[in-house]
Amino acid sequence: MPRSNRPRRSGPSRRPAPAPGRQDRLDALLGLDPGYRQEQGHDGGWHVRQIAAWRAVKDYTCPGCGRTIPPGMAHLVTWRSDSIFGDEAAGADRRHWHQPCWSNRRQDGLY
Repeated sequence: MPRSNRPRRSGPSRRPAPAPGRQDRLDALLGLDPGYRQEQGHDGGWHVRQIAAWRAVKDYTCPGCGRTIPPGMAHLVTWRSDSIFGDEAAGADRRHWHQPCWSNRRQDGLY
């Protein structure tokens, strides 16, 4: 039987929504708005968001090594989760890091 060219009915998605706090694996593989995770480190609490290469459209300077993160390079964006001024103020002070630089950041709490 031939397929119909009529648009599908709008309604619930066929893919179930991921559980709260979990990321859909397909979205993760495609780099589609993965949200962010929270990390607790020696220097306090942090929100960490992965930026896929196709979403990186500007030059950024990594505070860990001082080198440029060019457009098209996957990297991380971090901001404090325990700021006394709140998440909105901390989000305005976010920084873009190379993934290895973030993992190996200084132990004294400075960038």
